[in-house]
Amino acid sequence: MGLKQKFAKKLINNSGSLKYYKNQVDVLTKKVERLEKANDSNNRLFNTIFLDYELTPSPLLQSFRDLSLELLRFMDNVCMKYDLEWMIEGGTFLGAIRHDGFIPWDDDMDSGMMREDYNKLVDVLPEELERNGLKDNIKINFRQRNAFVEGATSFLQLFYYNTLSGGGVDLTALDVFPYDYMKQYNGEDIGQKYEDARLKFYHDIVEIGDYDTTVERYHENMNLTWDRTNHMLNGVEGPQGPKRILKLKVFETDKMQPFKRVQFGKYEFPGPNDKDYYLKTYYGNYWNIPKVLTFHQRMGRLRKYPGIVEIFENEIIKFEEINDNFE
Repeated sequence: MGLKQKFAKKLINNSGSLKYYKNQVDVLTKKVERLEKANDSNNRLFNTIFLDYELTPSPLLQSFRDLSLELLRFMDNVCMKYDLEWMIEGGTFLGAIRHDGFIPWDDDMDSGMMREDYNKLVDVLPEELERNGLKDNIKINFRQRNAFVEGATSFLQLFYYNTLSGGGVDLTALDVFPYDYMKQYNGEDIGQKYEDARLKFYHDIVEIGDYDTTVERYHENMNLTWDRTNHMLNGVEGPQGPKRILKLKVFETDKMQPFKRVQFGKYEFPGPNDKDYYLKTYYGNYWNIPKVLTFHQRMGRLRKYPGIVEIFENEIIKFEEINDNFE
């Protein structure tokens, strides 16, 4: 007996079936209401804990943050050396403003830069890693996008691995996202056009095999330009999109640039110029902890390694010295 037949039989066998199903809907509605109240209560509790209390991180979490700060310092050092403009963005910038550092549950870092500077960074990074003795620590990666097109790659990622204790442990990472200028933007919905351009971008990366040609085609498809204009948006390589958790946003260039340095932990790094504009555009009411959180699970993996805190401490000492003596 099929599902429809079973449902019909149940409907017929239940006397006063309409009343029965109305009662079932009422029961479910009350359950949903109780769950929503519990969720709201938990959310208020998280806001109180994470915004009103000063929490002390574990030695592992603090070590992770200290090494991550050194990775940001290295990024900053390289960009200043080559006169490249960059910014911390996304959850990293939100953490700087709302938590004076890392979001308590965050274990990766986000940064962004205009595509011209992004391309220059990709060119100079191998030499700087070699020159500073970091080629065995920091691995350059371009995020795989096999879900779109087999073999497609996207944005730049820098993974820091340990070398002082056998290697092989991914200790921290920095994502670097390109941005592009729009020739003209009048507030229209570009979501579907963006998604179509994303898919074509990944096809071109694989089929043409030439990044520069792929970007030029992408610029033509989306009416983008290398020259500064009134509006900028995330490159299609990033995680944003009309149907994604991170929604596609078009930003006013004058409110994003020039990037302004903000305190992040014990250092300062560049961020969007108008912090309130950027965070409201991206997150809405950014002062509240959201009800749904995103986790990357790096800390869960790191806890499994014996002697991991000592590994971190050794790498931090090495990386601090490199940054302190960077030329």
